[in-house]
Amino acid sequence: MASTLSDAADAFYAAGNQMLAGDLSGFEAIWSEADDISHLGPTGALCSGRAAVMEEFAKEATMGFEGTLVADDRRFVESAEIGYMVCVERTNGMTKAGEEIKVDIRATTIFRKEAGHWRVVHHHTDRF
Repeated sequence: MASTLSDAADAFYAAGNQMLAGDLSGFEAIWSEADDISHLGPTGALCSGRAAVMEEFAKEATMGFEGTLVADDRRFVESAEIGYMVCVERTNGMTKAGEEIKVDIRATTIFRKEAGHWRVVHHHTDRF
């Protein structure tokens, strides 16, 4: 688990790339296990609670994406117990149907310190 906010952000995007490739285990490990988490992603679905958030990511993991997700222009704000990062997410790759995807979106990720480690509690994205 990440002890710095920057490391937590790195872990989030590493796990995001794993998830897009079909492996949800990284996301399951870095998100808070509390039931107050939420996700408002590019599909527009607002998911609240751990079960709903993981269910949405499980759907996204089956899309068969081959490519990369990176965070550019990362900005952090941090206190002792909560922090957030705003950035531009850049996605580049192909669906399993052969459709090229190249999307830049704004993103905010909120982290909470739990047992000394930063865990994700909310992620929001929207297109420019």
